[in-house]
Amino acid sequence: MPIDRNRFAKDIQMTEKKYGADNVYWASDLSWVRINNIGLPDNFRHSKTNILILVPANYGSGGRFRDIFIDPDLEVLAKDGQNYERLGKHLHYFEKYPYQSMKEDMKAQFEKNNWGYLCLHDQNPESSIVNFLFKVSLFLGNIYKDWKAIYEKYRKQ
Repeated sequence: MPIDRNRFAKDIQMTEKKYGADNVYWASDLSWVRINNIGLPDNFRHSKTNILILVPANYGSGGRFRDIFIDPDLEVLAKDGQNYERLGKHLHYFEKYPYQSMKEDMKAQFEKNNWGYLCLHDQNPESSIVNFLFKVSLFLGNIYKDWKAIYEKYRKQ
């Protein structure tokens, strides 16, 4: 099923309300949404980042968010609480988009902009963009949690 345009429009309105209309952009084909100047959790050296979310092809009809592109070279506080290290050392972060499903011109654009790729599987097909970004922030603020174990435990219940 194609993207639910009405739901997308409502999500964009919520996103603009939360992050400011001047900070929210999207592709004419609705394949992605970019939000600039999103506040980062305190465990990052930088206070803000830009995030681009790929919109699932069946968004609004069961499609779930997963693919996020984030500014490169972000540094997160190390486990020792004293030093910073590149986000790239952590689970689900890749220097390049690892899947083949992206169109080549789009992939080239992301590589040109040097975006890092963060893979977070939202299990809720009803998540809004704002809700998904909250989950992204939760993950980034707790980068050392064993998220996979938590998810597996939850999944078994």
